[in-house]
Amino acid sequence: MTLSSQSPSAEQLAPWRTSNELVLLTGASGEVLEVNPAFARKVGLPQEECLGSSAGIWCAPDEQRDFLKRLQAMGTSTSFDQRWRTHQGWRWIEWEATRVNQGIRLVGRDVSARRLAEGHLGRLSQAVEQAPLGILITSPTGKVQYMNQGYTEYSGFTLEDALEPDFSLLKEGHPSEAAYRHFCASVAAGTAWQGTLQCPTKDGRLIWERVLVSPALDGKGEISHLLCIRENLTSQREVEEKLARTEQRLEEETRAYPGAALSEEAQLTLRGAAHWMGYASSTKAPRSALARLARISNEVLAAPPPADGPTLNGATTTSLHSVFHEAITALNRTLPAGRKILYRGTSGPRVSGESWHWMQVLTLAARNFLIGNESRISIRVSTRLLARNRSERQSHRTLRLQVTRTASSGARTASEPSNIAPSDLDLAFIAGVVRQAGGRVVSGFEKPWSDPLVLEIPARSS
Repeated sequence: MTLSSQSPSAEQLAPWRTSNELVLLTGASGEVLEVNPAFARKVGLPQEECLGSSAGIWCAPDEQRDFLKRLQAMGTSTSFDQRWRTHQGWRWIEWEATRVNQGIRLVGRDVSARRLAEGHLGRLSQAVEQAPLGILITSPTGKVQYMNQGYTEYSGFTLEDALEPDFSLLKEGHPSEAAYRHFCASVAAGTAWQGTLQCPTKDGRLIWERVLVSPALDGKGEISHLLCIRENLTSQREVEEKLARTEQRLEEETRAYPGAALSEEAQLTLRGAAHWMGYASSTKAPRSALARLARISNEVLAAPPPADGPTLNGATTTSLHSVFHEAITALNRTLPAGRKILYRGTSGPRVSGESWHWMQVLTLAARNFLIGNESRISIRVSTRLLARNRSERQSHRTLRLQVTRTASSGARTASEPSNIAPSDLDLAFIAGVVRQAGGRVVSGFEKPWSDPLVLEIPARSS
């Protein structure tokens, strides 16, 4: 059957014979009387095979009955979106249904792309609203057009505040008029700008924000709006300032005790605390490290000074392999059942420091890693030379020392007696020995005595 026939149903669809819109004519009970070529192509059938079927067969199974009821109950016209099965898979079709003499004419358009975009937009909008950052959209001149809840929560400003004529968000916080002019010039040139600014909140407090302003261009290459992302750094800056003050106090207290007034162990511990300080200040969450470092400083400085103490000597070198092999053999003889130290090392290279320094490093690491109530705990100690960079000379090598804890299943808890717990002071001493040898702590500060302890130390040939 073709649309050129003289049947009344064919005449109803004649205007859509070459259209890309989907058109079908149904009877009162939903049976298909006629379809146009575009509909037949969409469902992947010849036009003739579409006729006589119920229009509901192309709907999702759980929606077929409702679709037919909608057609039977409709008045003169109605419109709705419906999922239809096509040769492309399930697609969203927007239908306009109209009663005509021969039945009901449905004209449809595939709106799957629009529905998908609306879904993405909804999820994007939800993500933006719930983001812990401040997200704003402004006009090219800085007038705020959108403000998310995250910015309102930490700044106190609302979109209604931003509508005030004197609200100039993008101008706030720049250290000078020249800096602000540079910001304006960068954005006007279509370049993203970022920096750290101190800006006022609605209640007058000053907060630190990391600010990114990125221009968005329209189809003509002109700036249509500005995207502004702001992160509240106030808490982080406060912690960093406290860390800096604690570091300064450590240096001052160390200088206040000349030479022999502090034991060698105390000097190494303070040196390790300073190394921990540098690591903590580079992380995003250094608050717990601050408390630990303050406690380390107080414990070391509260200890009575020795009458005569040795001084640190950077000229002595030690073979880690010899020290560790001897020490681990001795320690394993004293460990209780279920506790074991395994060792695999590289012989030959030496590191700076007295042998007792490195004996103490191993002993303290073993003691802290073996704490816990699990039935079996073992620690693996390994040393190996790292691959040499092309730019390094033969004599410049790095030795990596790694200590890893392995335990049977179950939560780790402090062993009895209850006052035995992993020690930050011990970790600071280890870090001090490593720093004295010219090395660094790669891993172990973030979660002390839980994460593997990884140290890198310059290797000496003799």
